[in-house]
Amino acid sequence: MPAPILPLSASVPPGPDLPAEALEDWRRIVGADHVRTGEADRRDWGRRTFAPDARVSAVVAPGDAGQAAACLTVATRHRLPIHPVSRGANWGLGSRAPTRDGSVILDLRRLDRISGFDGERGLVRVEAGVTFRSLADFLADRTDRFFLPAIGGPAEASVLANALDRGDGSMGERWSSLCDLDVALPDGRRLQTGCGPLGAGRTAGLDPAPAGPLVDGLFSQSNLGVVTGALVRLEAMPSDLAILSVEVGGLDALPGFLAAWRDCQREQSLPDRSLTLWNGIKWLALDEVRTAVPAGRLAAAALDEWHASALIRAEAPEVLDARAGRLSRRFAAVSRAVELDVARRDGAWIEGFEDWLGVPDGRNLRTVYWYKDRHPDPTAADPDRDGCGLIWLCLAFPFEFQALADYLGWARGRLEQAGIDLNVGIESNGFRCLLTYFTLGYDRAGPGADDAALAAYRDLIETALDRGFAPYRLANGLPVPDRLRRAPAASFLSELRIAGDPAGILSPGRNGLG
Repeated sequence: MPAPILPLSASVPPGPDLPAEALEDWRRIVGADHVRTGEADRRDWGRRTFAPDARVSAVVAPGDAGQAAACLTVATRHRLPIHPVSRGANWGLGSRAPTRDGSVILDLRRLDRISGFDGERGLVRVEAGVTFRSLADFLADRTDRFFLPAIGGPAEASVLANALDRGDGSMGERWSSLCDLDVALPDGRRLQTGCGPLGAGRTAGLDPAPAGPLVDGLFSQSNLGVVTGALVRLEAMPSDLAILSVEVGGLDALPGFLAAWRDCQREQSLPDRSLTLWNGIKWLALDEVRTAVPAGRLAAAALDEWHASALIRAEAPEVLDARAGRLSRRFAAVSRAVELDVARRDGAWIEGFEDWLGVPDGRNLRTVYWYKDRHPDPTAADPDRDGCGLIWLCLAFPFEFQALADYLGWARGRLEQAGIDLNVGIESNGFRCLLTYFTLGYDRAGPGADDAALAAYRDLIETALDRGFAPYRLANGLPVPDRLRRAPAASFLSELRIAGDPAGILSPGRNGLG
């Protein structure tokens, strides 16, 4: 039997002081130019939008999946913690910094190939470094029948990493769009999931998985392997599309609005993830910075000003007209005002709406600069470089007004103690559940601002758990609540991790594992 691998060492020296043999092995695998140990590189890759920054030992950039697997083998042999990063735009959830000081970054940006496009079934294979912008450009040249839902964040974010982290997206469930994963395991083995490895390639992407346990989920939000590629199921481009903009009103209008929204979800006249609800702060932050907003407006915007936007799709113009008219009347009955714009009719875009679906613009990044003097150009925004204070808090709630309103009222007061405005967006993946994302934006220049923000983040999660609500995403590098660490499922996953990563080298501590 092979000799057991010793546990991960407690500390790892930075940069050039890493084991010379490990550095030489990585240079041989990926090329000397793709192993970086300079102080500036190590500092940049350890930055986060919350304190403290992480300490990075080196940055290693493989050129393909085979090199990525070989790099993991070297890390395992030398018991060096290693942290994979696809594009590094995970701002507010840990950025591109590792989960543990002294880690080596596995930079996957060079894995940027798009292949295996099936224009009949709406399938495309992407590697970890493929961005939303590059895939949108690829599809624009090949099809008008399918699209990939864009994110409000940066166009240069990784399509694959966002889906693996179960990111939000309108018109489609991002995680369930993935299948047939290509995974590099910590010991260097390659694992392919799905139908392809069985020789049943004609059904790849057509069914969630072949018979047996669903393995793919083990690699979502986990440190059990590095997903270097996957097949993505694209969304069908609707023949007809309308945009419903709703000025909901104050908190007193939310019970009726949520009830109408829930009914539309239940009957599927509004499919899952078709509607987004924002409070006034979130809405203001899209176009303004905080210093430009009168104090009186700020006070009301937290809980007494709500806005929504919904995408209404149909298979023919007459169906769209009927459906959009019915939904407009339903929401008008429980809201202050509604506005309807037809964006696509009979398979053709209306002028001015051509980029509405599938074309990333990064506009939502503007909200991250709420405490800055001005908004940046979205194409050049970098919250790490620009010193933005930001933590995303992602919580799931039952689709009930009172549960949500009680928590929001408490959260507003707690955040005010930390000098943070209540900034929240709300989506739904069905009529049973609301998915919320709180933007904990703050001015890092203020004394004790980082500590105050981190304390508020912890309190918001703990109070949510006390009230029966759970987080659905966590920020890498921040403490994981004990209740999540002690969960029976966490114990089982830790046992799996020991079997596949006995040295514990892969993103140690991510989501409480290792």
